[in-house]
Amino acid sequence: MKIGRLTDEDFLHRLANLKFIVKGRRQGKFVGAHYSPRAGVSLEFADYRPYFEGDDFRYVDWNVYGRSDHLLVKIFTREVDLPLYLILDLSGSMEVGDPPKAWYAARLAAALSYVGLRTMDRVGIYPFTDRLAVGIPPRQGMKHLFNIFRYLEAIEPGGRTALDNALDEFVKQTAESGLVFIISDLLSPAGYQRGLSHLLHRGDQVVILQVLAPEDLVPQMSGEAEIEGVEEEGRLDLTVGSQSVAVYRNRLVAHNEEIRAFCINRGITYLQIPTDTALEEVIYHKLRAGRVIR
Repeated sequence: MKIGRLTDEDFLHRLANLKFIVKGRRQGKFVGAHYSPRAGVSLEFADYRPYFEGDDFRYVDWNVYGRSDHLLVKIFTREVDLPLYLILDLSGSMEVGDPPKAWYAARLAAALSYVGLRTMDRVGIYPFTDRLAVGIPPRQGMKHLFNIFRYLEAIEPGGRTALDNALDEFVKQTAESGLVFIISDLLSPAGYQRGLSHLLHRGDQVVILQVLAPEDLVPQMSGEAEIEGVEEEGRLDLTVGSQSVAVYRNRLVAHNEEIRAFCINRGITYLQIPTDTALEEVIYHKLRAGRVIR
């Protein structure tokens, strides 16, 4: 299954005035539309964020700590460009749905790429299965958008997934921290905590977009069924009834809640996106409400 045509010019034009909201300290190589501190220039206080292990104690606001007993790090800003990394799940489970989750995720990645390139950010695409695949390194300029679109339209999902392994490889391949979007169904039992912690330790701002098909959320099956794993797990004969569907849904809710709690406790933005949600709704409402885009 190839992804095929992703979007149209009218939709992209409606995204032209949007910008990403950047949190934390950034240093860039080129002039862009975001803010970051750099030595030798005047800095502007912007916000606070929770202290994470490894942060420089010079940025802790000790006055706030004395009043509240909470360690908060001061954020200062200066305008620079932003590396925008789009890490895209291409495992077999992303073939599920009509349209498939992989197609929806690729459309979302295309829209985010457009927003980033319009604001002079450098945008790179990094697909993964059980390891990081060959992608497109970050580049600036609207000409780069056509390379990204051609790449996304040609990708084919399949195979197992291991997000931890992929993120370990991603950190090794990319020297500079930036704004990292992870677009995945996050249904693999292989783990995600270690890889996300590596991103945070490097100083990346992380946004997780969990893309789920209606079939993931509410399976439409009953009676005798032969279930085949989409990531090479083999086949299983089951009798599916309302009780087994309820057990599945409860486990999925618990799984997603565990991810959400992990993210909230570490300052990671987590948004769950059903694939029957219009892309305009995701961009203009969900990402704005999550303070990802303005």
